[in-house]
Amino acid sequence: MKPKKPLAFLLAGALFLGVACQGHAEAKAPSLVGHYSNQDWSAGEDPHALSGYTVNLYKQGKLVFGDIGIATGSVEPAQAKLYDVSFDEKAGTITFKAKYSEGVELGKALPPEGREVKVILTFTGKLDQRGLQGEFVKRDGYPPFPAVGIEQSVLPRTKDKFVPRSVEDWKQYTN
Repeated sequence: MKPKKPLAFLLAGALFLGVACQGHAEAKAPSLVGHYSNQDWSAGEDPHALSGYTVNLYKQGKLVFGDIGIATGSVEPAQAKLYDVSFDEKAGTITFKAKYSEGVELGKALPPEGREVKVILTFTGKLDQRGLQGEFVKRDGYPPFPAVGIEQSVLPRTKDKFVPRSVEDWKQYTN
């Protein structure tokens, strides 16, 4: 006896949904690579980030992503998403870039209202269980993009265990 078309359609639909849901369930949530920080904060009721960096790194499949906080002397560190992240787990090497603003600069050659201070930060270094260490190169964000600072830094791993639920959640969180 042949099954009726509606029953065959329902069986095919259930089979498709089972396969589709299984594929979706296999997409793993991001995992924590680590949180690292060497930021120095002022004391008192109104603390300011005086120097240093905070780097948060996550991994989902082969994708490594994260963000950075850069102390600029203000109440809140400048925040930026990392891009061009390259992480070789076996060698322990990592590189990344970030673009951020340090406020507005004024000057004779600039418009009266000033212009945004754009910065391109590049990191090259090593990553292990203890922390992140290497060289930060700070470049002016305007052509010809001259280097304006080079700093060797060690950022110890922190105890923070936060991991975003998904890359999409992280993108919304870091906007």
